[in-house]
Amino acid sequence: MSDVPTPTRREFVKAAGSAALGASLFPAAALAQPRAKRRYAIVGTGDRGSGMWGRDLVQRYPDLLEFVGLCDINPKRTQAAKSYMGVSAPTFTNFEEMIEKTKPELLMVTTVDGFHHEYIVKGLDRGLDVMTEKPLTTDETKCQAILDAEKRNNKRIVVTFNYRYAPAHQQMKEILLSGEIGRIVSVDFSWYLDVIHGADYFRRWHRLRKNSGSLLVHKASHHFDLMNWWLGADPVEVSGYGGLGIYGKNGTFRAKPPADNCRNCPHTSECRFYYDMTKDKRRMDLYAACEDADHYYRDGCVFREDVDIFDNMQAIVRYSNGATMSYALNAYMPYEGYRVAFNGEKGRLDVQSFERQPWEVTDSHEIYLTKSFGKRRRVPMPKMLEGHGGGDDRLRDLIFRKIDMPEYMKLPDSRAGAMSCLTGIAIRNSIDQKRPVKIADLVKL
Repeated sequence: MSDVPTPTRREFVKAAGSAALGASLFPAAALAQPRAKRRYAIVGTGDRGSGMWGRDLVQRYPDLLEFVGLCDINPKRTQAAKSYMGVSAPTFTNFEEMIEKTKPELLMVTTVDGFHHEYIVKGLDRGLDVMTEKPLTTDETKCQAILDAEKRNNKRIVVTFNYRYAPAHQQMKEILLSGEIGRIVSVDFSWYLDVIHGADYFRRWHRLRKNSGSLLVHKASHHFDLMNWWLGADPVEVSGYGGLGIYGKNGTFRAKPPADNCRNCPHTSECRFYYDMTKDKRRMDLYAACEDADHYYRDGCVFREDVDIFDNMQAIVRYSNGATMSYALNAYMPYEGYRVAFNGEKGRLDVQSFERQPWEVTDSHEIYLTKSFGKRRRVPMPKMLEGHGGGDDRLRDLIFRKIDMPEYMKLPDSRAGAMSCLTGIAIRNSIDQKRPVKIADLVKL
């Protein structure tokens, strides 16, 4: 029986700390000389914008980035984000004014998902390099607008799929590339969001399709990107089913409008989903202190009757290489993580990831490789690290420092972003229309 390569965590860290892959947002010529700081602006100053793409970058890349502008529809939140990040950049509520006055070279889009397309297109049309949080966007029309803007401006978008860069996920990719289980025929993939993380999507803006496109787009875009990348194939056709079984109208009581949130609710003692945001100073500063400017409540009631997304979703996806995937996402589980199994012509690769659970685990992943007509063995895996399994820092270093990684670890582009979000969009459409949906019918790539 041949051995599957299993690099140690030290080897992964070493590989992630050298020099140069793919289309960095810093020109290669500039890297050979003392670098001028890149003029960097952010639109959308919530948790992710002010944290992963804000304060973390201030601390990690002071030699590379100059924060020149922060933009958000809520003026109080931009000020709170500015203070949290520790920068002196001016703040704006008008995107065009920010671009005109600060003249950034690089734009990060971390707004509500339903507005990604607006700022991506405007940034491209202004000649900026653009990065965006996943998902790329929330429906096929907006996706087409982004792809068209990228083509007419001859620019390149980076979609920040950090999960690809978790060392454990890279190792799974390498096992599949090794051919140890042969051609992949089918995949079983289930993702579990627990009653902490999963419920949180129903407290926030994500609960509305117009904002998030549903969890099939917002959350599952991570999962579909991983699968597209693991398989090295495009989704072709989907069939889906979904329902809302726990949150929204399923609640027997709820907070009352207009401030229908946990802090103003009379049912805190009896609600198992009660969330005490007052214990989180950052969120109190970033959200509670800014509520009167936009009436957005970060600790909203999970039982609001306007919830129009699913909390349980299932799909069958057919891929361009002939493989099929059965996929499930549930947002009310007692533990957090995923199971995935790749069924190959020569064997099976089984993986279980543990992210949060009410029992002790020794390893963050359990992975077993079973050969047809052979034996089962456990494969050592790197530990899951902080920041999306260690993917955050590796992705950011790839973007800003051009660290050395294999070609299959190149930065995700607009096509990767489109294939991922279109998978979720197609599944959502399939559920609504009660029929299979082909990806090719949604956009022209």
